[in-house]
Amino acid sequence: MVTIKDVAKEAGVNPSTVSRVLKNNSSISQKTKDRVKQAMADLGYVPNLAAQMLASGLTDCVGVVLPPLTSPDRLNEPFFMEILTAINDEASRNKFTVSIATSDTLNDLKNQVELMYRQRRVDGFIVLYSERKDPVRQYLIKNKIPFVVIGAPVGYENETTYIDNDNQLMAKTAVDYLNQKGHERILFVTNDQKSDIYTERFKGYQKGMQALGLTSYDSALFDSKQAAILEAFIEKIQREKITALLIIGDVVSLRIIQFLSYYNITVPDDISIVSFNNSSYATILHPYLTTFDINVNRLGRTSLSYLLEKIREDQSGNQRVLVPFTLKERESVRNLKKG
Repeated sequence: MVTIKDVAKEAGVNPSTVSRVLKNNSSISQKTKDRVKQAMADLGYVPNLAAQMLASGLTDCVGVVLPPLTSPDRLNEPFFMEILTAINDEASRNKFTVSIATSDTLNDLKNQVELMYRQRRVDGFIVLYSERKDPVRQYLIKNKIPFVVIGAPVGYENETTYIDNDNQLMAKTAVDYLNQKGHERILFVTNDQKSDIYTERFKGYQKGMQALGLTSYDSALFDSKQAAILEAFIEKIQREKITALLIIGDVVSLRIIQFLSYYNITVPDDISIVSFNNSSYATILHPYLTTFDINVNRLGRTSLSYLLEKIREDQSGNQRVLVPFTLKERESVRNLKKG
């Protein structure tokens, strides 16, 4: 078996230099690092990860905590696969691996997270949701475990680093955009009235409508499996003569387009739609969705970078980091001013 001493001899350096190269120590010149890495490659040296872990106290692995999978729709959301890919790519670039915690309930998630950390399988966590009374986050804070949250700030703001879009501004921007196209009767639609993403986006909708002197409506709930909810939804659209919908996400938007077609209501001729997330679903079927690109790749990479800072430098400071968004104009909005 090739050892550090063998690599050191091949590269013409001390064994301690090889150890510092393995830790990417900034005191070692790039020229020396390249020479040592070439010696490793020539000799087929494989680092002893267990020994490195004992020496550094790190596992070089991060945990990613998915939200409770309370409905089949959550499994269908492209957002989670996209952000996991971004986190994994950034982790690989930093020589880290990724483990995933997932369950149907918050308490089960908390138990998984606790087990992962007690068994020293991860150095910290990225939490892909934001809940006000989250036992996972309470456990992480109590035990001073490095973590970041992707989502809106909801409690523990001074003890949590949040990576997020400005969801209120995003929704307000949507209202302004629709109004510029001649829409005044705009309805906010969601499939979940409890999440903090919903709360932030709905607040932005209300602020946007108020700023324009328009009447804002209570948010409409859409659940394709509840006949009474569907009936109330379509009645509200017809009663209030709604001309545009601001919908919580792309998957829900596609379901609504299909539902409206049963009533011979077409998008965008009869009603316009603006959505969020710019997922792969946004351009699967016509009309292509006008939707907000929330920059999922940057959300994932930024969250991993901030977590590694906490892990490596033991940083206790916390902050809210906002990732910019972009409105992608496509086919689902009609310009009423053009007649």
